[in-house]
Amino acid sequence: MWNQSKSLVLTAWWIRAALVLWLELPLTALFLREPAILVLFYLIFVPVLTALYGLNKMLRNIQRGVVFAAMNVSCLRLVSWACFFAAVFLLVAACLWPMLILAAGGIGFLGLFVRVIKNMLAEAISLKQENDLTI
Repeated sequence: MWNQSKSLVLTAWWIRAALVLWLELPLTALFLREPAILVLFYLIFVPVLTALYGLNKMLRNIQRGVVFAAMNVSCLRLVSWACFFAAVFLLVAACLWPMLILAAGGIGFLGLFVRVIKNMLAEAISLKQENDLTI
């Protein structure tokens, strides 16, 4: 039967697979002939790598049982800022390829969504701390 621990393991494998694939892409990108695409890829490489790192760090915290913690809020903050930077880079690149406006909008929305989840987690942490102090 499917349970929480199996879901965490599956998510960890997906994040690690995405990380490995993303680290392999710079070698493949060297074969691109279009310099603008290569520059765009290398600009987006760092924010995506940062977001995957933040997700992996947060997932390890959850696997250890550390859910309502300030370090998870900082991981979500890191992921949201990485989304925002990637969206800005894609928006600038949309001057050359207008279809990237859709990708920039989607990633920007994802950054906003993660930011809302971060704010909810921060509020939940403060409520938990307040309840822990109550006798």
